[in-house]
Amino acid sequence: MKPTLNQLINFCTVAETGNIGKAASQLNISQPPLSRQIAQLETILGAKLFNRAAKGVSLTLAGEQFLLDCRAMLAMLEQACNNVRAIESGQKGVLKLGATMYASYSVVPHVAMQHRNTCSDVELHFQERVPSDLHAALQDGRLDAAISFSETATPGIHSLVLLREPLIAALPANHPQVQHEHFRLESLCDDPFITVPRESAPMLYDSILHQCLKAGFSPQIGLEASVQQTVMNFVAHGVGVALIPASMENAQLRGVVYRKLENPNMVENMLMWSAKNTNPALPGFVNLCRSIRDKLDAAQSGRIND
Repeated sequence: MKPTLNQLINFCTVAETGNIGKAASQLNISQPPLSRQIAQLETILGAKLFNRAAKGVSLTLAGEQFLLDCRAMLAMLEQACNNVRAIESGQKGVLKLGATMYASYSVVPHVAMQHRNTCSDVELHFQERVPSDLHAALQDGRLDAAISFSETATPGIHSLVLLREPLIAALPANHPQVQHEHFRLESLCDDPFITVPRESAPMLYDSILHQCLKAGFSPQIGLEASVQQTVMNFVAHGVGVALIPASMENAQLRGVVYRKLENPNMVENMLMWSAKNTNPALPGFVNLCRSIRDKLDAAQSGRIND
């Protein structure tokens, strides 16, 4: 037979007051049942916990040790209850965030920093994935939220635009157009373009194609790569040129020179999450992303005007 929770609480109260009558009053029970509970507890443990006297009770050596252990157990139980309540309210737990490598250069660092500063008890588990993998991971619960290029509406997937930024041109450092003071996109009409596959990021692909068509030509697709940094690596090695989201300039890749475009198309960074997701930490994370959206837009506007 093991002690009950009530017996442990009652024992601690008697030990702290040093008087069964005072303890009974605090516990809102009568003295005889409390005395019987303490006696029963001593029987269960096979040890005398209190020295009894007319003026009150005092702990035996066994009682002193049991009091220390009881306080520790009750503190752990209280912490366990607090943890459950915190998880249920979204104040504690784990949130699984997926993003493209591109988003790691644009939105994700801002989100991660703000999350650390305001939601430190919710662990952020981050995974980099190609855009085409993110929707499936959201729908089957492998991810709670994802940040990627904007896509066409998907049933059951909610979305929030976090940042809009322009396309820019990425050229090999030895490209002839690098020396020209006034860059024009149509000067790249004969160059092979490195781009994402349309099935991987259809709206980004279409935006790149439309940007070239506005400049009066249809781009020659030399290679396709699903990861933006791979696109830039190909550019750095002279395989071709590319149109990329402006924040990819943060990668600071050697061998690549960037040029602004006239009347650039805008690319959207979008937060996505499943309507079926039941993670209590998700609503707070979505609200956090909403709160930093204006800051991200303001920072991007400053870069565009530089």
